[in-house]
Amino acid sequence: MKDKIRNYKYFVPLSYITFFVVAFFVFLIMTFPGDIVKQRIVSEIQNSTPYKVDIQSADVSALLNVNLKGVKIYKSQNQFLELDSLTIKPSLFSVFSDSPKVPFNAKLQGGEIEGTVRLSKQNNGIQEIQATIKQVKVDSIPALISQDGEGGILINGVMDGELYVQFDPMPKGEFSFEVEELNIDNLKVKGMKLPSLSNLKSRFNGNIEDNLTNIKELSMKGNGIDIQITGTAPILWEISKGGILDLGYRIEITNNDLAKYKTFLSPYLAKHRDGSLGGKILGTIKNPRFEKDSVKRF
Repeated sequence: MKDKIRNYKYFVPLSYITFFVVAFFVFLIMTFPGDIVKQRIVSEIQNSTPYKVDIQSADVSALLNVNLKGVKIYKSQNQFLELDSLTIKPSLFSVFSDSPKVPFNAKLQGGEIEGTVRLSKQNNGIQEIQATIKQVKVDSIPALISQDGEGGILINGVMDGELYVQFDPMPKGEFSFEVEELNIDNLKVKGMKLPSLSNLKSRFNGNIEDNLTNIKELSMKGNGIDIQITGTAPILWEISKGGILDLGYRIEITNNDLAKYKTFLSPYLAKHRDGSLGGKILGTIKNPRFEKDSVKRF
């Protein structure tokens, strides 16, 4: 059997090819240019988003997966989101594509985000992103998108969801998120701090089109409270920059402990036939205006 293999006419060239492939992968893993990859990834994120990125280290596995450790996404020195790990899985064939599609997996906040990013070599940026979110804690999100990271709403809960966004030529896409066991604290209305809300279930879904986020449903439901919001807002990743708001909301309170706040809110909100309260949020992110007006969409 061995003699037949050795006498096979393609044995020598196949041996050379096999040796070359093995040697190439060993050389690539041993000499992987981690600093260059780190700089490229940092550049891509910072060119496409308002955030800065810091990566502690980068290496490559035998399957050519790029493993990043110590990844921090900053809005300011005190406002950042830390990833436990980020694995990027590029294909060798993507090198020859004008718009390579790169799968990734990020471990963070007790859960993970898995998806793909399509890059545009022509525009030197991100062309589209698709992501599935699994069991990610939302504690750090308010601080990351707020103006100063302090004194804002405090929330915690666990999120699952789907996101798809195409950035070129104009942003468009759709999203659907759900948060279980949502707790909210430090919520203020007209300068008055409302009591903490706990064990809520929240849904947030809609689409992105014409440089706007179209909110089909933003709801929070729990024991004796039901809040629903629909309308339009700035694009999700540009909220911190400001922008126009056109939102309608409906609040239904049946919890006895919250009943007194319903009386407090009544002068500022329109009363619906079913006893719920409603209104509009207009103006801008930095200067919102609450109007006492019934919203027909509810």
